Amino acid sequence: MFEYDLFATAWGHGANTENIKKELNRRGAEGWELVGMTRDESPEDDHDEEHVLFVFKRTKG
Repeated sequence: MFEYDLFATAWGHGANTENIKKELNRRGAEGWELVGMTRDESPEDDHDEEHVLFVFKRTKG
């Protein structure tokens, strides 16, 4: 049996990714496995900022 978790963040093209990497590494250290991700770029966004959703799972228990 698995449990799932989500991590959502905003990210602009060319922006620093250190905080995102820290969060992904933290979850990995807790046993979470990244199993999917998606992004949503608003067509009204003049700054090319996207919302990114990371999906994780790990064995429950």
